[in-house]
Amino acid sequence: MDESTEKSGSWEAVYRDLQRKIISGACRPRERLIEDEIMARTGATRHGVRRALDELEKAGLVIRQPNKGVQVRDYSVREVEELYEIRECLETQAAQHFSTPAPRQFIAAITEVAEKHRDASRAMRFSEVFTLNNQFHELLYGQAGNKRLAEAIQHYTFSTHPIRTRAFPNEEMREVAIKEHFAMIDAVRDGDGGKLAEIIRGHISRPKEFYLQATNFEASFEEDLADEASIKSRAQPT
Repeated sequence: MDESTEKSGSWEAVYRDLQRKIISGACRPRERLIEDEIMARTGATRHGVRRALDELEKAGLVIRQPNKGVQVRDYSVREVEELYEIRECLETQAAQHFSTPAPRQFIAAITEVAEKHRDASRAMRFSEVFTLNNQFHELLYGQAGNKRLAEAIQHYTFSTHPIRTRAFPNEEMREVAIKEHFAMIDAVRDGDGGKLAEIIRGHISRPKEFYLQATNFEASFEEDLADEASIKSRAQPT
């Protein structure tokens, strides 16, 4: 979707607005996205809001819960570990397919995407970072020559979008990701599948650890707030 062509109140504009809020952390994990509130804030129709929420669900950023409506997606520690174990298996297996130097045309194409991703990241255009990061990895694994493997990687990558994007506002993490993208290109150019697999392991595990640390911190903070509220409640005169 091209942000420059979006009309205020359109489903595309609502989708992009909510996407930005989720990626930046303005909408927190488990937070409910209420149609009436979104309509009042954006001027969109109910149909437009529902279409935007449907697209966010397809992208893996939200989930529909019975009797709870639409929520920003969240994961347990076990779910995170299991998803990333699968991703590491799939993506490092794909890396082994790069045993010979990739065609120059492919290197030029993926380098262009990496450069656009770098520029969007440094300008903090997070919606573009999200789109270009996905495009980079889809292009990379599509070149591995196993269509089913590439589709499986894409599926599990989409499943971890809320985990991966949690680190987007962190400048240091974004710079590391940029560096690793270009290192991946070098490995593919050289036909060094082993080196590529090594880079991929670090590349996919870093956002996972960031997410788990942030989740643990928030859980601890919420527990402290609950304890404080409980203490104040007991201190109230009866």
